[in-house]
Amino acid sequence: MRIVILVFSFLFALFGMPPAKAQAQGGRNWTNTVAMLPTGGVGVGNPMARVQLVEWASYTCSHCAAFARDAKPELTALVRSGRVRVEYRTLPRDALDLTAVVLARCGGPNRFVAAHDAIFSQQKAMLDKAEAFAATPAAQQPAPTIGKRLEQLADATGLRVLLRGHGLDDAQMTRCLNDEAGQKRAIAIAQAAQAAGVEGTPSFEVNGKKVVAHDWATLKPFLTAS
Repeated sequence: MRIVILVFSFLFALFGMPPAKAQAQGGRNWTNTVAMLPTGGVGVGNPMARVQLVEWASYTCSHCAAFARDAKPELTALVRSGRVRVEYRTLPRDALDLTAVVLARCGGPNRFVAAHDAIFSQQKAMLDKAEAFAATPAAQQPAPTIGKRLEQLADATGLRVLLRGHGLDDAQMTRCLNDEAGQKRAIAIAQAAQAAGVEGTPSFEVNGKKVVAHDWATLKPFLTAS
């Protein structure tokens, strides 16, 4: 799926071992180690892991949602064990994507993974609601600011309701959606991906090298090879 340059108007181009057992064996649960990184990505796992995985993904990309679903059990186990660290670089391709990226990051590192997973799990419903919103008079009218358009999308697509269930309150989400610096940080990830030659999502880099893989079955050997 090709990356689309973000246009500032409304466009809709349209778990492994249980933690208790791991602790019983004396292992640290590295899934709880999450940090916002200078690249703009979010790192999850052991910073010194043998395998450093970068994933470029879009919240409106169906292949990305499929990867998130298929990879979750085994990838979580690899991260928990400390063998793999994942850096998520979420690329906004349009206004809806930007809304999702901003809200996923809104709760900071400790809430990112749950928000990220929740958005992908509800992707189809989000896209259906966004398509319905695109046909309304409100969507046809220019928004006074980018933030106001993002607020409209958060409400119309159910993203605001979804993320209330993951620890974000309305005032916090409204601040994030209207934070120009936060919008620019999210967009900069997409710009950096284009500059690096990332042509679609999902795309992956393992230990600093791009790999030809776009699904879990193809990516897994790169992470588990001794």
